[in-house]
Amino acid sequence: MDKRYAIVTGGRGSGKSFSVALLLLTLSFEQNQVILFTRYTMVSAHLSIIPQFIEVLELMGYSENEFIIKKDEIVNKATGSKIIFKGIKTSSGIQTAALKSLTGVSTWVLDEAEELDDENIFDKIDLSVRVKNVQNRVILIMNPATKESWLYKRFFQLGHLDNTHYIHTTYLDNKDNLDESIIHEIERMKETNPKKYEHVILGGWLDKAEGVIFDNWEHGGFDASLPYVYGLDFGYSNDPTALVKCAIKNGNIYMKEMVYLKNLSAEQIAEAMRSIGVDNND
Repeated sequence: MDKRYAIVTGGRGSGKSFSVALLLLTLSFEQNQVILFTRYTMVSAHLSIIPQFIEVLELMGYSENEFIIKKDEIVNKATGSKIIFKGIKTSSGIQTAALKSLTGVSTWVLDEAEELDDENIFDKIDLSVRVKNVQNRVILIMNPATKESWLYKRFFQLGHLDNTHYIHTTYLDNKDNLDESIIHEIERMKETNPKKYEHVILGGWLDKAEGVIFDNWEHGGFDASLPYVYGLDFGYSNDPTALVKCAIKNGNIYMKEMVYLKNLSAEQIAEAMRSIGVDNND
């Protein structure tokens, strides 16, 4: 892997997480490797993730005695290189600063990358992976979500082909390692729900999120001459406060986003509304 980024996508049962674990353990046999393995939320890595790494070790023919295995870290005794397991979001909040302060990280893995909806968090950690004289890598493992995701826009729509490896696998690449019962269920889904099969099993990107109230919308202008009302949804905690302008004409609903901001107080919401010309009489 001679490029900075690797995007590893695929459907269920495609073996992508197992393959990345194999790569990381192989890297640990090189000198000066500090590998940061993250998920947006990670609870009890020693129960949920590290067992998979131990399984890969055994399949590679290595002994656990060749490694120091802790609750959130695996250290290769021969080289001193290590894999550190962390969650980005903890009970106390987002720990971007703590992750950025880790010394000498040469490889960062973001597992279940589709769960990270804030591109700024990604950028902060990404730009901290900058060790000299060592190949720096950023590996994203994901089940493709929707084309509205910043990940799709950044790495697929805009394109980073010159500095990114794109790896896509499906259960067909991993069929020999799957139980016959799960293969049967996958084939049944292919016949009964081909759209779900394409997204969940083959790892295809959705145009829009599933379960939304309106999925047949398109971008366009808002006719300011129409009678209108405002719709306001107050945000709580980290949820955004959203204000939209709504109108109806010939059976079509027109909506214009006016405010979409996080962590606003009631006073700040009122000020935001006044700044765009909305007052208590509207």
